[in-house]
Amino acid sequence: MFSQVDRQLFARWRARTFGAVKPGPRVAIVGNCQSFGFSYGMKLFNPALQIDRYALVSRCRADLKRLTTALSDYDVVFSQDFGTGLLRDDADSEALRAALPNIIRLPFVNFAGFHPDTVYLFDPTRAGKLIMGATGVYHSGISLFGYLRGMSVDQTEAMFNRDVFDYLGYLGVWDSAADEFLRATAAAGMDLQGDLARWARRGNFMYTPNHPKPQIMFDIARKAMKAAGLVAHDIEVDDYLVDDLVRGFILPVYPPLADYYGIKGSTLFKKEHYRLSFKPGEFLTLRDHISECFAVYARHQRPQLANPRVDAWLADEETVRGLSVLSAEAMKRKALAR
Repeated sequence: MFSQVDRQLFARWRARTFGAVKPGPRVAIVGNCQSFGFSYGMKLFNPALQIDRYALVSRCRADLKRLTTALSDYDVVFSQDFGTGLLRDDADSEALRAALPNIIRLPFVNFAGFHPDTVYLFDPTRAGKLIMGATGVYHSGISLFGYLRGMSVDQTEAMFNRDVFDYLGYLGVWDSAADEFLRATAAAGMDLQGDLARWARRGNFMYTPNHPKPQIMFDIARKAMKAAGLVAHDIEVDDYLVDDLVRGFILPVYPPLADYYGIKGSTLFKKEHYRLSFKPGEFLTLRDHISECFAVYARHQRPQLANPRVDAWLADEETVRGLSVLSAEAMKRKALAR
């Protein structure tokens, strides 16, 4: 299978060999799943730009030399950081910047403040390969804890309440999430402190911890264009919204956390769906999500279901006892309310 980058490299070669040269600055954007939002935003702000997107989201046949040869033909190159395992020779973004020193860095948007219960499962028995659950790579720490403790779906669902969120520290994650986000984006050369405050006033701005809503990527795209000396026209972006990431998974902001933030929350999960012309897609209630996760975990051995946060909860008797008590109390309150 050819990756998106491989196909883009071929398209670039074909255009240079057989195609007519279009006017306008030539711009390349190298990045992950967020790169479409940056590309679309830059094109929206300046339609004269000739933008090619090199989406590093899977293993490529291309190596660093082939990629840098193609990128050297552009007037401006933007790139997010990326690690080894994507290019054929395992070169990373540092190697790319060393080969092309004029690259302008784009930050990787990762913000856990709205989804603090999200954890990832890297299977240690399969070289850290991600285990996919009901919503792809995004697992619930509480659900995983419930499964590993032998709780029922009802007992696990009962833990999704304010008392448990407070007990686990979920109601106090905003500052640490913001600090981590701002440190990471500053390392990429961009100050987003004022932008973060403005985004927060609009409510939830993330679909998942690493999938931002389009306005966020457009704001960053505008800043990056300014850094590159590219003209960015003033335009009302809401009139032209196109969003690629909304087709992927969407995690809810649980009501206890949403109430604390003063926004509207839910317990509805959206499954990924990229063929919208066929069907509208599928959604999961919290109970359904827990049930599907349990079914996934049942197909794995205990050593495979390793997560540092959840393992730390399970290793601490006080935490195990506290969560068990809070689950039982929530179930009792629910039974009395019937």
